[in-house]
Amino acid sequence: TGKGRDVCSGTARFPASRHPRKVVMTVMPTINGGIKLTPENDKDWAVLKAIAFDAHEELAARLGRLMDEESMWEDIVVPDLKTHFSGQLDHVVKAVNEGKEKDEITIPKEESELWYGALNQARLGLESKYHFGQEEDIEPDELKEEERQGYLRGRFYCTIQTVLMEYVLEI
Repeated sequence: TGKGRDVCSGTARFPASRHPRKVVMTVMPTINGGIKLTPENDKDWAVLKAIAFDAHEELAARLGRLMDEESMWEDIVVPDLKTHFSGQLDHVVKAVNEGKEKDEITIPKEESELWYGALNQARLGLESKYHFGQEEDIEPDELKEEERQGYLRGRFYCTIQTVLMEYVLEI
């Protein structure tokens, strides 16, 4: 139906809003312990390609601004974090581009932390840009179009993270 999750079959379909045909993507566990994303249209692929765009502000630098100047965070930690965070995004961008050729993306268990991290960066970037706050305080249909699209992408990223945690990551 595109409105939820069929727990029995292990398949989930996630609409991005109350308008279910805007973005609907099938997400299901694989027999090898990963998950498979099956985008169904160009809008689905655009949402996946937006992960790197939404992670626009460098997370390492944002975290560094939270530390005091005497901590030497900027000199010691930030360079390693930049390398780590950019590696996550680079991996996801490459996987999305390769997946487009196959009409699906498989996230093997060994790559799930890279995806989880990149999705987290994107969600944090969206929050930094739009300042959404608590989810229960937001009515998507009352947001301006750009904000609403950002909010819906953030919810979609959170959903993928939830599936990764439920089926793949050992937390």
